[in-house]
Amino acid sequence: MLRLDTEDDDPDYVEEQLQHLIAELGELDLETIERVAQGPPPPGTRSTEAVQAGALLLGLGGSGALLPVLAALVQDWLNRRRSGSVRLKIGEDEIELTGVSDEAQQRALEEFLRRHGQ
Repeated sequence: MLRLDTEDDDPDYVEEQLQHLIAELGELDLETIERVAQGPPPPGTRSTEAVQAGALLLGLGGSGALLPVLAALVQDWLNRRRSGSVRLKIGEDEIELTGVSDEAQQRALEEFLRRHGQ
C-alpha cells in the first residue's frame, strides 16, 4: 500500500497531487494501481464505495524487483515537490519517505528493502 500525505487539508489538492503521482507510477511495470476503498460513500455521491484520500494498492508482481524502483520514483517525486510524505506499507511493515532524504532515512529504506528481498 502507498499513502500520500500532502500536508494539506484541501481534498482537491490532495487528489491533484495523487493524480500526478499515479501518472508517474503508470510508467512502471506495475501489475495494478488501485484506489483503497474505505466503506460507504458520502451521501449524494454516485459511487458504490468511498476511497481513502491519497491511498493506493500497488501490485508489484511476484518477484518484488520493482520495490527499489518504486521507492526511488517516490523519493524523486517528493524531492521535486519539496513537501509531503509517502508511506509504503507491505503487510505490517511500513516506512515513511519524505522530500528530505537524509542518511537516517536512506538507511531505514535500505533495511526496509532488505527485509522484503532486495
